Amino acid sequence: MQIKSMFLLGTSLVAGLGAGLTGCGDDKGNPGPDGGGGRTGEFTTNSCTGVTGTCKQLQSGDDSELQTLANSVADNTTIVLSTGTFKMSNQLTIRNKGIHLIGQGMDKTTLDFGKTTTQGNGVDVAQGDGFLIQDLKVLDAPKDGIRVENTNGVVFRRIYATWTTPSQPTNGAYGIYPVHSQNVLVENSKGENASDSGLYVGQCQHVVVRNNTVMGNVAGLEIENTEYADVYGNTATDNTGGIVVFDLPGNPIIGRDIRVHDNMIIANNHENFSAGGTVASIPVGTGTFAMASRRVEITNNTYQNNHTGDIALVSGLTLEPNMAAWALDPATIVGDYTDLNLPTDGNGKILNFQGGNIVVAGNHHSGSGTMPAPADPLHIGLLLTIIYKGAPVDSVLYDTIGETKFDSTDPAKNSNNNHMCVGGNTEGTFASMDILENAKNPATPFFRPAAPFAPFDCTAIAGNPIAPVTLPTTLP
Repeated sequence: MQIKSMFLLGTSLVAGLGAGLTGCGDDKGNPGPDGGGGRTGEFTTNSCTGVTGTCKQLQSGDDSELQTLANSVADNTTIVLSTGTFKMSNQLTIRNKGIHLIGQGMDKTTLDFGKTTTQGNGVDVAQGDGFLIQDLKVLDAPKDGIRVENTNGVVFRRIYATWTTPSQPTNGAYGIYPVHSQNVLVENSKGENASDSGLYVGQCQHVVVRNNTVMGNVAGLEIENTEYADVYGNTATDNTGGIVVFDLPGNPIIGRDIRVHDNMIIANNHENFSAGGTVASIPVGTGTFAMASRRVEITNNTYQNNHTGDIALVSGLTLEPNMAAWALDPATIVGDYTDLNLPTDGNGKILNFQGGNIVVAGNHHSGSGTMPAPADPLHIGLLLTIIYKGAPVDSVLYDTIGETKFDSTDPAKNSNNNHMCVGGNTEGTFASMDILENAKNPATPFFRPAAPFAPFDCTAIAGNPIAPVTLPTTLP
């Protein structure tokens, strides 16, 4: 439906329904008349009291009323939900600006999509600038739990997205999923049991992801093709992979300027139950990887008991070896990239497969790398088993694709063309591999220098430092 026609429909429906929406309050925040529909629940924390502008209250049991209101709401409306469960039969589709959807707490208000028969998302928002979702749980969405697309100004606060049955490839792909959006804040939320990622930020600009918990997912927290992101204070545990940063081929935003710091990335050894796609290749027991992204800081995180390893720095060619797939027409690229000195394909197209200018420093490592994945599509676990022969895998691994020199013993015979900096990560260990030779002969030895790991002993990003992300003060 066109946005204009949606707006006209929303205006007429809201005007016509008015107080006839059972359980809604009026614009002053006064509760509507009680009656029918099995309505229950209380407004224990949040209500329309004190809310500026249009505000509607709904009690649990008002399931169809919520469906109607969300799908036809006018701009700048706050919808407050009571305690209890709203049993939804279809996704909540929001196509207006300034909508706030607020419950009473992630353990008190639930949007249950378990009886939905269509393959929709739970909450689906597009072109909804100034969107806030807060204090509720989204349960058993057929696809993504909460998907927000093409929106400037997005806040997820105290949200819990999950599926009832763990470890099922039929679970939805993403729990919390802002995509193609700008000025995004995700805080104090939980994402669990997703068949791809519990919390996924894709193709966004200016993002803060803080103080969240992700567990029981294939990938816990993903930052994909995103520029300018701060990721801190999060806990990733019991996922296949904990916190990962990467670019995929063909996407118009070239990932850059990502700060992953002060997170807990612990015991991410969950089986990989993905139905397919990129995350199906993540080896069980992966803490963090940075793939095909540049200007990344991975600092002051705590890594513990990730069976395959803690941190890997890899080229996108490990996932997609066809270099042509990584070619981007400059006219289609969104955002800043001209200062990154990316290679071209000889026909004027930009290639973004190579990771580089990455700093790993100050991380705490313990108990990881003791049981590399016995089987994974990329055979990384097998390679590490052959090389390490039962000894712990080094804390940081680098594939050296794009380097001009490699030697397993002499630092002077190794290049650092990609500016990979691990000199400040002296609590851990480091190894680089000649992955192209390892593919031919897995027994090709790694280069395992002592700290500070020359020639990878640099400690700072080349060029301008990565600045913390500052979000607009106008975010809800």
